[in-house]
Amino acid sequence: MLTDLSVKNFAIVEDVRLSLGAGFTVITGETGAGKSILVDAVALLAGGRASSSLLRADADRLAVAARFELDGLSPGRREEAGLPESGELILRREVTAEGRSRAFLNDEPATARAVVRASSELVFIHGQGQERGLLDPEAPLLLLDSYGGLEELTHRVAAACSRFQAAERRRAELSETSRERDRRMDALRFEAQEIAAARLGDVDESGLASERNRLLHADRVRQLGQAALSALTEDERSAADRLGEACRAFDDLARIDPAFSGVVREADELKARISDLARAAAPAATEADADPARLAEIESVLDRISRLKKKYGPDLEDVRARGQAAEAEMASLATLDDALEECEKQAATALSEYESAADELARLRRASAAKLSAAVEKQLKELAMEKATLRIEVADRPDPVSRFGRDRAEMRFAPNPGEPERPLAQIASGGELSRAELAIESARLAKRKDPFVRTLVFDEVDAGVGGRVAEVVGRKLRELSARDQVLCVTHVPQIAALADRHLRATKAVSGGRTRAVVEELSREERIEEIARMLAGRTVTKTAREHARSLLLPR
Repeated sequence: MLTDLSVKNFAIVEDVRLSLGAGFTVITGETGAGKSILVDAVALLAGGRASSSLLRADADRLAVAARFELDGLSPGRREEAGLPESGELILRREVTAEGRSRAFLNDEPATARAVVRASSELVFIHGQGQERGLLDPEAPLLLLDSYGGLEELTHRVAAACSRFQAAERRRAELSETSRERDRRMDALRFEAQEIAAARLGDVDESGLASERNRLLHADRVRQLGQAALSALTEDERSAADRLGEACRAFDDLARIDPAFSGVVREADELKARISDLARAAAPAATEADADPARLAEIESVLDRISRLKKKYGPDLEDVRARGQAAEAEMASLATLDDALEECEKQAATALSEYESAADELARLRRASAAKLSAAVEKQLKELAMEKATLRIEVADRPDPVSRFGRDRAEMRFAPNPGEPERPLAQIASGGELSRAELAIESARLAKRKDPFVRTLVFDEVDAGVGGRVAEVVGRKLRELSARDQVLCVTHVPQIAALADRHLRATKAVSGGRTRAVVEELSREERIEEIARMLAGRTVTKTAREHARSLLLPR
C-alpha cells in the first residue's frame, strides 16, 4: 500500500507531499490543475519513460519518491519482485534537465528493470495511454495466469524455454566450431609448436640481455675492471695503501686520546669495504673474455623471443600463456563431438520439459479464460453494460518455443447486441475500456486470498459515463477499496462523493509562476468541491444541497 508520495519539479508541480491511507481516495480539480500529473508521477516510479520534458520550467532535476508498506506480501512474491524482507520499500526516481534518469530502492541505486520488477507487485495503473493497460499484447496472458493461479507453471515453462534456448545457442556455436575445427586445429598446432620450439620454460630474458651486453663489450669491461682493481688495491698509491696509513695514524691517536677509538673502527670498516669492492671488480678484470659462440647463442634466443612477442606478446609471460591456451583449446576441440552430443541431449531434455509444461499450461489457460470471461461479463453488467460481451480467446502462438508458452491471448469485445466481436483495442471507446479495466480488477478481486494490499490507480475511469452509470462505477471502485487501496482521478461528482478521502488539485500563481497545489478536503470543503463539479463555475444553493445529499452516509 502506498502511504507517502512526494513530487518535486514535475510539470507544474513544484513540491507536493501527500500522506495516503487505505480505502478509496479521489483526486479532483479543474482541467489542467495537475490531477493526472500525480498519476504520471506514480507511473514514472513504476518504470515509466523518463524525459527532460517532464521537468518544471527552470528546474535542473525532478524527483518522485513513494513509501510502500509490504506487510502481507508472501516471501515468494517478495523474492520474485526483488523486494526487501523489511516491512516497507522507499522507491525514488530522479530525472535531470539533460534527460538522465536514476532510480533507487531503499536509497540503493537500482536499474530500470529492477524498478519495474519491484513495482509490478505494488502498483497497478489503469488509464488511457498507460503502457501496462489492457492494450499491452501480453496483458491478456498475464491476466489469465494471475486469475488462474498459474504463476508457478508459467515459471516452469519460462525456465525450460530458457534452458532450451541456451542449449540451442551453444549447439549452434559448437556446430559452427565443428565446421571450422580442422582449420582451427592447424592454426593452434602451429602456434603451440612454434612456442614450444623456443624452449621458454625457464628462460630469463633480462639475464640474457645483460650477458649479451657483457660479451659485446668484453674488452672494455676487462679494462674498466682492471682500472678499478688497480685504484683500489694494486697501485703503489692505491686506496688500500693510503687507507692503511690513515688507520695506523688513527691507532696512534687513539692511544693518546681514547676519543679517537670510534674513528679507528670507522677506518677499519672502510678497509673491509675496499676489500669488498676489489673482489667485485676482480671478475671483470680477469674473467671478461670475448666468447663469440656464446654471444651468437644468446642473440639467437633473444631474436626468437622478440619475434614471438611481436606475434603473441607483448610480454614473454603472454607468449607462454598463449602456448598454454593453444594446447588447452586443442584438447577441447578434440572432444568437440562429445560436447556437441551432450549439448543436443540437454536441448532435447529441456524441450521435452517445455512441451510437457506448456501443454498443461495451455489446457489450464483455456479453462481460466472461460471462467474469467464469464466473471468479467458479470461485472460489466453491474457496470451498466448489460448487453456487452468480453471473451478472452486463447490460440496457438506462431513461434514454436516462447517464454510465454505455446499460447497467445486476445480480448474480444462486443459492446452491443448484434455486433461482431472484435479485438478490444480496435473497438472499445475510452469509457468502455476504462469500465473493462474496472470489471477485470473486480473479477480478479474475487479470486485473491493473500492479505497484501495493492495500490490500484484509476486515471479518469469515468471517461464517457455519467448519471446512474457514474454512480455504479463509483460503487464498484468503493468495493475494490475494501480489499485494496484505490486512487482515482475523476471529474464525476457521484464518484467523488463515494470516496473515503478527497484530494483537490488547484493552480496558484506566485511571482509570475504557476504551481499546482494538492490538499485534502474537510467535509464542508468536499461539499463545496462536489457542488462545483455539479454546477460548474457558478455554485448555487441547489448544487450545494445536492452535493450534501450525495455525501450522506450510505
